[in-house]
Order: sequence, then C-alpha cells, then structure tokens
Amino acid sequence: MTAYLAGQEGTLPTLCQIADTTPEPELLKIWARGCRIDPARLERLSLEARYRNRSRDWVSSRGGGGGSVCLACFDADVAAGRDAYIRAGWRLVERVVCPVHNEILRDRCLECGAHLRASFKLRMDLLRVFCAKCECLLTGRRASRADRMDAAFAKGIFAYQSPAEGIISGGEDQLAHLEWTIRMLWAPLDRVGAARPVLALWFDHEGWNCPFEARAAVGAPAPLQHLPVRWRVLTLAILGDLFGEAMVPMGTMPEAAARLFRRAAPIPRAPNGRRGAICKGEDPIDIVTRRVQRLRKSPVHRWNGNFEGERADLGRVRS
Repeated sequence: MTAYLAGQEGTLPTLCQIADTTPEPELLKIWARGCRIDPARLERLSLEARYRNRSRDWVSSRGGGGGSVCLACFDADVAAGRDAYIRAGWRLVERVVCPVHNEILRDRCLECGAHLRASFKLRMDLLRVFCAKCECLLTGRRASRADRMDAAFAKGIFAYQSPAEGIISGGEDQLAHLEWTIRMLWAPLDRVGAARPVLALWFDHEGWNCPFEARAAVGAPAPLQHLPVRWRVLTLAILGDLFGEAMVPMGTMPEAAARLFRRAAPIPRAPNGRRGAICKGEDPIDIVTRRVQRLRKSPVHRWNGNFEGERADLGRVRS
C-alpha cells in the first residue's frame, strides 16, 4: 500500500522500518498525503507520542496483530456500533489487566489455543476481530465458557500494575531496580542443573519448573516483554507480595525477598570482563543466556504450574 501511495517513481529507503511505535517521518508524510489528513495527526497516534517518557524496550514489539487483548473491549465496540480496534495501552508490557473492564488480558485464542494474532474483517460494514489462525470471532461472550479469573483477583493485580507503570515511566534508577528484581525472580536456583527459577520457592508447588516460554526473560532487557500474560501476572503478584506498593526494594530488603534472592545462581561474568567480550564481538548477555540454558537442561513441563488452576497453592516464602 505504501509503494502504491508513493508511486512508481518514489523511493522507499525506510520501508522495512514501518512501526507504530516510532514510525518514520517520511512514511507518515506518504500516508498523510494518500489519506489527505494532517501528518501531525498521524504522529500523535504513534506510541512514542502517546508515551514520551517510556523506554522503547517496555513497549511490546510484537507486530502483525500479535499481543494481548481484552475481549470485553471488542464487545463494547460491537455494542457501540463502531469498528473494533486494538487499544494502544495493550502494547505496554506491564499492562495485564484492562482498566475499563477489570479483566485479565488474553494472549491465546480460546478456540484453538494458539498465540493470539488479531485479524480484522468487515461484517455488516464494520470491522470485527477474528483469530488469524482458526478464524473464530473474538468476543467476551466466548470467554465466558472458559475458566475466568474472579474480579477480586483481577482487581488485586491491577493494584500492582498501576505502580509498575509509574516506575517504568519514571526515573531510570527505579526502572533499573525493577528490571534487576524481575531478572532475579526468574533466575535459576543456585543448585547446579536446576530447572526451577527463584520464584518457584514463592510459588511452592512440587515439581514446578521454569516454563519453556518464560526462559527468554532471564538476562534480557525489559524482562516482562518476553513473558506471556499469565507469567507477567504472576511476576507482578510476587513483586507486590514481597515489596508492597513500591514494587522494588527500597532501602533494607524484606527478609522474605532476601531469602529468595540468596538462592539465585550467581550471574557469570564475561571472560576478561565486559570490555574483553565486546572486543571479541560477543555480547555478555548472550554469555549469560547460554549459561542459563545449560543450567536448565532437565525436562520442563510446559503447562505444569499454570497458576490459573492452582491459585490455592500460592503462598508466601516459608522459612
């Protein structure tokens, strides 16, 4: 479409950089000219303009309709007689609860169980949202057939979500504390060959290992971005339980958190220091990731430990 708007004579050197997070100014001009609207209006729709104080790492990079959604919001679009659309706030990686409907966001299709990718189709001259894989209509009524979390649980998670948003949009020092704390929770235990992360001690469920889909959070920047919704919810719940509304250690670390973090495996340093690793063309983050993978070669049960069905087993760290 962009090539058509630019014309056959036009050149598109930045075509590969199309993104709603930080769109290229030249592309905005092409779209604005084709749609006959003000380019500044399109710029205000970008996530960078909406959340100016936020690090780009803390905005979901999943494109092509992928990500988490609130099905009740789609129902609200139907009831209001308007096109269904993806809300900008769903791209914030700490956003796990819809602030309007107080429901946990979903990142999997309720019919086929695949990672959710939204597909838009016209129905009665209005856009409606479908699963890109099984083509089922995404509505909140369909979600009522599944096991839904109670409103009290979602409200409690929302109480943790709000201060997390403040930390991410605030100063870099607090954000660094938040990232460090989350990495420590998902770090492997100090036992060699352990397949359990540190937060398993808080989860306190026999046989629960680190899920395969959550291993990318270890050693990565903005670790919540690499976690599915249910593991982001669990992470926020543990942060709130350990540190309260602050969500990060402030001054003296609580004893429960100290017991957890003492069990974390030490993060190996790069050979000859960070400078030596960079000189050899190797990122120290990659070194840490390979070390973590070696520590976790024991079999992992992908779905074991899903907190939706085992909420009764959640508890504080036992001494």
